[in-house]
Amino acid sequence: MGFEDFGAPSTDVQEWVEEFKRKETEPHIKSAVYGIYDSVTGECLYIGEAKWLISRLNDHYNTRTGSQIKAFVKSDDEIDINPDNVWKRTEVKYVSGIEAKQEGRKQVESTLIRELNPRYNTR
Repeated sequence: MGFEDFGAPSTDVQEWVEEFKRKETEPHIKSAVYGIYDSVTGECLYIGEAKWLISRLNDHYNTRTGSQIKAFVKSDDEIDINPDNVWKRTEVKYVSGIEAKQEGRKQVESTLIRELNPRYNTR
């Protein structure tokens, strides 16, 4: 059985396989300050902090329990994002390794909110 049996030209599949094999493993990111951005306009939509980043991002995008970002976009008549596909239109930036645990993350988060004025953060 070869790569062509999977329905893709062997060169396309092989490139992905080779890229995967070259990559270094990465540790899970635990605590971080993160921003969710509109990938088309570059606008900052939301800034937050999290003890467990992957869990917090799941809260924002999870469709089973109700996506927070989808709810924000759905109630916003001034933004051109399809709420049903909001995850396709957004990107995430984050910074981790902040000293002073939650207190440090909160300080960075507050500063970013003041400086970037994200669309969906409330004050």
